[in-house]
Amino acid sequence: MKILILIDSFGRGGAEKSTAMFILKLNELYKDINFVCVYLYPYRPGSYEELQRNNIPLIHLKEKGLFQKVKKFRRIIKDHNPDIVHSVLYESNLIKRLSSIGLNSIFIESLVNKPYVKEREYQTKSVEYKSKVTKFIDKRTAFLVDHFHSVGYAVAAHYKEVYGKNLKFTVVERGRPVPADINLQETNEYENFLTLVTTARQEYQKGLIYLLEALITFKNKVRLKIIGREGSSTPQLKIFVKQNQLENSVKFYGFIENVVEVVSKADVYVSASLYEGLPGSVIEAMSVKKPLILSDIEEHREVANENENALFFKSKDIEGIRSNINQILENKIDLTSFGNKSFEIFNERFTEDAMVKGMAQFYYNVLKTKN
Repeated sequence: MKILILIDSFGRGGAEKSTAMFILKLNELYKDINFVCVYLYPYRPGSYEELQRNNIPLIHLKEKGLFQKVKKFRRIIKDHNPDIVHSVLYESNLIKRLSSIGLNSIFIESLVNKPYVKEREYQTKSVEYKSKVTKFIDKRTAFLVDHFHSVGYAVAAHYKEVYGKNLKFTVVERGRPVPADINLQETNEYENFLTLVTTARQEYQKGLIYLLEALITFKNKVRLKIIGREGSSTPQLKIFVKQNQLENSVKFYGFIENVVEVVSKADVYVSASLYEGLPGSVIEAMSVKKPLILSDIEEHREVANENENALFFKSKDIEGIRSNINQILENKIDLTSFGNKSFEIFNERFTEDAMVKGMAQFYYNVLKTKN
């Protein structure tokens, strides 16, 4: 089976990371599955060198303009004659859809987030208009896709509202490797404080400003580590930290390679996101036995259990965040029990092995529809 992958990049976000992960593992474990990978932008750091080291052909689609990209990608499809063409993320999906017309491969897509949720807030009217145009094009060209892979049921439900209730999809949840032995008892730099950690791009979607506002009350008791790339919210966040004398309470790590190691040394993982796809950073925290404080969105509910491994607060509810933190400070929550439950859920549903087996079976099942 030959699979041609088209993705916006093999750097940056969770979708890119998990896509590269299952490609590498399937390439290693399933000798009858062969990949050719095409990407639009060389964002770094990323998985490009690792893919090449594993002898997976890697093609940079350098053409400028949509129709030039479509023309080139259509030529790539004809040259490689894949059984399946699989695209990930919007721009790649559109290029693949337009390239598919009249060709005989099976064309599939991954649904990895919820781009059209009402919770999304736009910085300008032009950005809002662009989103409406994007949604219109997305909806009108969806008939060119044979089958969808969704990273979760909440994401699939979101797209049913866009594409229609007859959406043909298979859910294969994202997975993470079982971490190598990490000394979870190692003293961290904030041993006399409750240490919170979050992994989030510094964008409005991640709700970091609400988390910082909640922290003001606890600046002498709590320390917060923020891991993730800078983004459009970075200036606002850093000004807020300075204006509220939180410099000693908040540490911005930016992008780092050793995310799991830093997360493992915190007491609690927190996510204030307004919406997600399948929250890979939460799953990663569960893999190192972290108790959770999470915004009450369906994507978080899909991976965590209330009062078993997670406390929930209403989205944007600063007092709700404070209440959860206070419960922990007052020792009303058994953090060890919560952490153990996190690891139990992770082992049952979200290991890398589970994702790899799921994606392999997905490809085999889709290929049957062609034969």
